[in-house]
Amino acid sequence: MTARREMLIDAFNVIFAHPRLGPLVRREPERAREEFLVLVAGRVPSDGSRVVVVFDAHRDPGPVAGKGRQGATLRHGVQTVYATETADTWIRERIRNAEDARTITVVTSDREILDTARAHHCTILRVSDFLQLGTRGAKPHREPDSDKPGRSSARDIAEWEQLFGSPRNEDDEKP
Repeated sequence: MTARREMLIDAFNVIFAHPRLGPLVRREPERAREEFLVLVAGRVPSDGSRVVVVFDAHRDPGPVAGKGRQGATLRHGVQTVYATETADTWIRERIRNAEDARTITVVTSDREILDTARAHHCTILRVSDFLQLGTRGAKPHREPDSDKPGRSSARDIAEWEQLFGSPRNEDDEKP
């Protein structure tokens, strides 16, 4: 049985990168959070992944009930967590404690979270890529391993052959 996929979103990292929500969060934080949850709900993968948006609790106008306090209900089909330490710490701990971190997709541009996600083989979706996703059904892409070459297109191969010559034929090398 395969584990259910999970998407962890570093909320303020994404909000501050958004061209409209970034300025709005400074003036009307609650409205920006609500609009952000609507935006996230429109980008939920269609594969049944659980989506968790992680906010820093110190930016939450409500009382903090305990470490990693979660919203009482799902809002717009998205689980909300207000992390009392920081969202970054909460996300890194969630990755480290996951039974299989390869089932986790992390949405952030935070370097420390990205380092933890890479070390545990999570799928990474940078904030800029997340904001460019269409609505429901968009799937995150696994970041390629840096030490492995990517796939080459037929066009790339043709261009390389033109630059470096035609493929060698073993018969051409025999005297």
